Amino acid sequence: MTTTTDEAEAEELPTPGPDEKFCGDCGEVIKQRAEICPECGVRQHGDHGDGRAHGGVALSDEREYELRKAADKEELTVALVGFLLSPLAYWMVGKKGLAAVNLLTLNYFFLGPIVVPIHCYMIVESAEDELERAGVPGY
Repeated sequence: MTTTTDEAEAEELPTPGPDEKFCGDCGEVIKQRAEICPECGVRQHGDHGDGRAHGGVALSDEREYELRKAADKEELTVALVGFLLSPLAYWMVGKKGLAAVNLLTLNYFFLGPIVVPIHCYMIVESAEDELERAGVPGY
């Protein structure tokens, strides 16, 4: 029996045990009582009411909103726009600072058509992955 790519990826996602949780930054499975993630070194914050816990990862409303803005974009469309006009692709995925730097440095004439489509594609993919790890419905 063959498995599709989505099924294979779903099987590879780590599942936290009863005394474990996901790191709020990198998403690795860590001990529930860990103050600092051993993988990425980021201090873990308890749920102080400022975020919602989705599947063990607490996302603040602002973080979830930003991730949804990027994840709702079609990857290939963003990559194509990045190839044609790189500052606009950064703007589409919510990276306005990168869009401004790309525009002001005229990077869209040099490495922009090569680097920006790949980077924007990865931004959308990582936003989808983070929302999926957090257990947000629809991802």
